[in-house]
Amino acid sequence: MSKSPKVTLPSAAAESLCCCEYHNMQGERSHVLSSCCDCEALDEMFDKMFKCERVPDTTIDRLVNTISDRCRIPSCFGSGAVKLRPDVITPILVVPTCLLLATLHPVMTFAVFLFMPLFVLLFHSLWRRRGKSRRTLFFYSWGITSVISSYLVFQFFVVAFREVLLWEILTVFTSMMIMFYFLYQTKRDPEVLIVSHRSRTSSAVNKTLYDQAPKSQENEQKVYGEEMVTVSLDRDQMVDDSVHWVDSRTSGGKVDVPARAGYCKLCEAYIAVRDHHCIWIDSCVGGPNHRSFLLAMIMFVFTGVYAAHLTFTTICTPKMYYDWFLLPNDCRWLYNDFLTAICFVTAVYCILVSSFMLVGLLYQFVLISQNVTSHELAHGQRRGQTRCCFFLKDNPHSRGFLRNWLEFWFMGSRVSNLSSVS
Repeated sequence: MSKSPKVTLPSAAAESLCCCEYHNMQGERSHVLSSCCDCEALDEMFDKMFKCERVPDTTIDRLVNTISDRCRIPSCFGSGAVKLRPDVITPILVVPTCLLLATLHPVMTFAVFLFMPLFVLLFHSLWRRRGKSRRTLFFYSWGITSVISSYLVFQFFVVAFREVLLWEILTVFTSMMIMFYFLYQTKRDPEVLIVSHRSRTSSAVNKTLYDQAPKSQENEQKVYGEEMVTVSLDRDQMVDDSVHWVDSRTSGGKVDVPARAGYCKLCEAYIAVRDHHCIWIDSCVGGPNHRSFLLAMIMFVFTGVYAAHLTFTTICTPKMYYDWFLLPNDCRWLYNDFLTAICFVTAVYCILVSSFMLVGLLYQFVLISQNVTSHELAHGQRRGQTRCCFFLKDNPHSRGFLRNWLEFWFMGSRVSNLSSVS
């Protein structure tokens, strides 16, 4: 007697999904058309708001997780709807929409430019509530979207007036490409110090990086759990609470690190000569990429101001001053048609963003002139070792204004030849 073959029904997970279906975070099969349905966290939040009660943080977390899970687009690759990151897609939708709305009326322009920074702060504060997912691409996506949107408006609308010369168009394009090149260089090499948890002795730290004269060597051994870390450091490079100068070294809960290095909680890594973690490029700024970061800021300000100047002198009646400076003179009738309105609004947006970047650029100039990083300045402010908030007292790294700048650009004392501390 032959046995009949056993028939197994395919599970829901093994079934192929159509272009609009996906498995949600509960493992259930769902459809993109039901994204706005059955959201308990949203119902609970509005219920609390109508009752004038405080919305719990857990409710906001569940709402953000639900939005992240349901933010999808149909896909024809057989794997169902593709998940999108809300922090990436939101600026791509918000920035162009705000620029379009700002063309309706001067009052709308003022309202939009007031709304945009408030929206940025609100979105980021909500995203930071997710705990482990503190690192976000929201600011990076916002910056890239702003640059691309502004350039497209300049290329397709401002140039259409046929008032901008060819060399001026090439100057804007070239400066933008140079800015993107320096941005790439900045994100590529923040000089991460790889801390190994294996028992071995490291070599002495290079003097040119940390500006510390080698004296007596001191081996320090610490036991972390079942593993031992042996770090060979100079005595002057060990963390000492009794020092009277600014010291930016932080252990990050693991090991002591060389002077001028810092631990980034967002990158979860040690950065050589750490300056700060720039959320606008989603990367840390350290010794090797500090120059490219500064050059990217300079090119950003130049490109934004120059493109805005070309736009204003195109849509407004210009006037020549001293036979050299061409400045806008008559800017009436800007909102009469969409073409001039979108050019004007985008130029104003470029001026505002470039002004914000210029403040950061001046801040970097103050720090580099002292041969100090913002990480060290923050430690000095907490210890009361600053004058006028931005100038350190008893700074052992400063060699004078001119030598500090020469060291920053040419001497390479901030560049590490050692990429691991173990």
